[in-house]
Amino acid sequence: MKVNRIRPLIFWEGFPPCGVLIKKVVEHYGDDIVVLATRPLLPFSGLEQEMGGKIEWLSEPDEIWERRELYTDRNLIIHTGWYHSGWLRFDRYMKKNFGARVVVTVDHQFKGTLLQAIGSIWFRLFLRRHFDAAFVPGRSGQRLMRFLGMPADRIYVGYYGAYEGIYRPGGPLDTRASEFLFVGQLIKRKSIDVLLDGFTKYRRAGGKWNLRILGEGPLRERCRGEGVIYAGFAEAEQTSERMRNARCFILISREEHWGTVLCEAAASGMLLISARSVGSSVDMLRPGINGVELPDISPESLMSALFYIENLESGLAEYGSQTSIGIAKGYTSDAYYAAFRRMVLQLL
Repeated sequence: MKVNRIRPLIFWEGFPPCGVLIKKVVEHYGDDIVVLATRPLLPFSGLEQEMGGKIEWLSEPDEIWERRELYTDRNLIIHTGWYHSGWLRFDRYMKKNFGARVVVTVDHQFKGTLLQAIGSIWFRLFLRRHFDAAFVPGRSGQRLMRFLGMPADRIYVGYYGAYEGIYRPGGPLDTRASEFLFVGQLIKRKSIDVLLDGFTKYRRAGGKWNLRILGEGPLRERCRGEGVIYAGFAEAEQTSERMRNARCFILISREEHWGTVLCEAAASGMLLISARSVGSSVDMLRPGINGVELPDISPESLMSALFYIENLESGLAEYGSQTSIGIAKGYTSDAYYAAFRRMVLQLL
């Protein structure tokens, strides 16, 4: 198919702060691009101004089918997931009638479970025909999509990341507060119970650093104790400022599809404590260099990691900080733009 003019359509369910990564794509395509989204769960002041373009808001994802006639001029469609029947119907309609190319975005990670094995059969039999390519955050997503049957050369990386206009490096680590930082929902899936139990053990054993917690959720009443600073919810700008002024970030969720916040912390130059269950840890973390990967999600393992970070020699800590910054540079708006342009060249 020869295409003289690219007219992209991007749909992002629950438009997150990292969605601003499309900024350079929006700048490049101007009036030729349409951005659709459903409202985010968390507020983000000045979202459209930061992105540099307008977002057309859907009340719910499958509303796309009712609006289909508005977008028949689109020839490249990138949309969230394969769970919405309206979008799958729209995909078939656009491919059959207008020759559009469709890219599905997926943030799940490879687990190799029986459920994913069954899902791979379902994907190959019923879903694969809807999509020309997949767009994923990192390596675990690549592995998953290959497992599901997507050809390796049709899997693009750069879907998530840390927008450099908000998340940028702070000063040297030894000028920052002696502080561990957590940002996220205060729920059991995020291992808040382990975080607080492990930190309590660390302080009782002589640990000197504080733990700052930014977030809201049902476990917020547990966020207290010696050295614990509970600061509630913070928008992206306030979060990034806190990241630039703390030394180490903790994300040890029992389950985390990718974990954009780990990338944002790396972009801020923080050391990292994470777990294999966090999808982005394989992309962001170099164990023993810019942080620690827990062997298991337990208070004892976390306590050991906290002491390791506290006692890390200044020069090694700063090297780790610079390593985090370097890794995160591969997950910026430039990375999203490069992946997008590659899609255009290969698919259109």
